[in-house]
Amino acid sequence: MTDTLLAALDELAGDDVAPPEVAEAWAELSAGYRAGAATPAGAALSPTHARAYAAVRAPATGAAVAAVLAELAARRPGWAPATLLDLGAGPGTATWAAAAEFPSLAAATLVERAPAMVALGRELAAAAPDAVVRDATWVAGDAADPPPPAAGPADLVVAAYVLGELDERRVAPAVGAWWEATGGELAIVDAGTPAGFARVRAARDALLARGATLTAPCPADGPCPMAGGDWCHFAVRLARPAAVREAKGAALGYEDEKFAYVVASRQAPAHAPARILRHPQARSGHVRFTICRDGRTEPLVVARSRGAAYRWARRARWGDPVPDEALGGPPAPGR
Repeated sequence: MTDTLLAALDELAGDDVAPPEVAEAWAELSAGYRAGAATPAGAALSPTHARAYAAVRAPATGAAVAAVLAELAARRPGWAPATLLDLGAGPGTATWAAAAEFPSLAAATLVERAPAMVALGRELAAAAPDAVVRDATWVAGDAADPPPPAAGPADLVVAAYVLGELDERRVAPAVGAWWEATGGELAIVDAGTPAGFARVRAARDALLARGATLTAPCPADGPCPMAGGDWCHFAVRLARPAAVREAKGAALGYEDEKFAYVVASRQAPAHAPARILRHPQARSGHVRFTICRDGRTEPLVVARSRGAAYRWARRARWGDPVPDEALGGPPAPGR
């Protein structure tokens, strides 16, 4: 996500304090989220609710999408998508993130059911530095049943934080429709909660059954190894302006947006050798990891004696791919 969009969203939030009507609207939306409700649909979403969402929530969802697209770009170096389909676009944050990550984009279609979100998205787009955002086509419609693309399947399709808004019976048909609309890569992002991961995992299974390969985060196309109460999720940290802290009743000047995701592809596999699933644990002379590799989760210990692999390990973060040279090595100390 670009600094220009963040500046526009900060302006919505206000310089010092959130306008009372925005803070009140956010409180209503937040109560609904905690109760498991989706964002109000269509005309039920007022312009003030849309503004509250864009100012208070959109920076976090946009940061999550930007992190996912950055990983997609890292796994597919040289891939240059020309067309984008943004499903459940809200005020267009995923489109901004995609335009920043993929300068090759020449056309974007945003599908959004709430007129208030569309109006706000158009207003924000007027300040976009990328022509693909300014000139994007907005379609008033249901993200679960997108209209057939006029120019055929899109190179890149993004469905961010949409699964949780769908009735369970609509999820499988929606994922099928999204895949049919995809010519290259389909990125599905959801909340980094057990429920959010369960939705992403179900989408992952459905896409594999349709012949997709997985670009990220999974290092293999087989069954997911997460079992029991465990779930796969990642996090991105972003700053909280003063007005956002006030609207959320938060004290910290930052927040960590936790998210689950899958990127499915019509291209040949481009898996990472392995993926870090938890915060690395630095110890005296070694770093411990929990990783996903070859369809299983396992510990990995990288000792100081391993030179370049250890230098990587000292810098590695939760969610990073694990390079081949870091895999293997001697047993963990004390094992």
